Amino acid sequence: MDANTLIFGSMAVISLAIFFYLGRFKASSKQTDRDDRIDWTKRSFSLWKIFFYSLVLVGGIVLVLEFI
Repeated sequence: MDANTLIFGSMAVISLAIFFYLGRFKASSKQTDRDDRIDWTKRSFSLWKIFFYSLVLVGGIVLVLEFI
């Protein structure tokens, strides 16, 4: 086992320990019971719009790369 494995393995274990320790705490009611919360049930972008925008973006990148 080399030093690289020890360093990054210990970083992963420490990160998981911190994540699970901080995961015990809950947000206060002042943070959760707000009037200006985001309505996650309303979809502001349809899947067709996202597909179309990504298609236009990829097409634009291809055109730019063709002229370079």
